[in-house]
Amino acid sequence: MLEEQLKKEVAEFAKLVWDRKLTDGTGGNMSIKYGEKIYITPTSTIKHFLTEKDIITIDKNGNKIDGLKKPSSEKKMHIKIYEKANDVNAVIHAHPMYATSFAITFEKLPINALPESSLVLDPITYIPYQMPGTQEFADAFNEGLEKGSRVFVLQNHGVTVAGKDMNEAYVKLETLEFLAQVSFVSKLYSNVNEIPEEKIAAFKEFFRRNKADQ
Repeated sequence: MLEEQLKKEVAEFAKLVWDRKLTDGTGGNMSIKYGEKIYITPTSTIKHFLTEKDIITIDKNGNKIDGLKKPSSEKKMHIKIYEKANDVNAVIHAHPMYATSFAITFEKLPINALPESSLVLDPITYIPYQMPGTQEFADAFNEGLEKGSRVFVLQNHGVTVAGKDMNEAYVKLETLEFLAQVSFVSKLYSNVNEIPEEKIAAFKEFFRRNKADQ
C-alpha cells in the first residue's frame, strides 16, 4: 500500500509540474526515495498522462526492480543527489521557461530580489554544461550538494531542485520560476533591486524564530 501511495505521489506531482507549464513535452523527471528504493518517472513520457502504474522502481545502483517502461535517462542524477544528501527524499528536474532562459544565458538569478526566494532557494548552484544522462553530469552536482545547495541551474539544460519531500521540492521549483519571471519583467522596466544582505539576514532570523515558536 505504501509503495502505491509513493508512486501515486510521484505521478501527481509530475502531472502538476507539466500542467503548470514548468516543463515541456516529455522533458523533466521526478522521483521519491524511500528506504533503499527510488520511485522515478519513466523516460520519454508526457507527464500529464502519468499514473502510479507508470512509475518505475529502481535500487540505489539504478537497477530496475519494477515497472513496465524504462526509468528516466537522468536516473544517475537522482541517485547522486540521494547519495550525497541524506536530508533529501524527493528530486524534480524540469525545464521551466524563464528559469531555463537563465540557464541558457548562465546569468545568475537575483536571489535576494524577494524575501521568499532568499529563504527558499539559497544557495543556488550553477553547473556548467555536461551531457545529460551521463555520470559526468551526475558528478557535477557533488560540489554544490556538499555546500548544502538544493537548487541547481544547469547550463543550456534546465533546473533541478531537491527537498525533504515532494512538496518541498515543488515549492522550490515554483519559487525559482517565479523569481526568474519577475526578474525578467523587472529588467524590461528598469533594474532588479536586491534586498541588502543585512536585511535578508534579519528576515531569515525572524522566520527561524517564528518557526521555532510554532
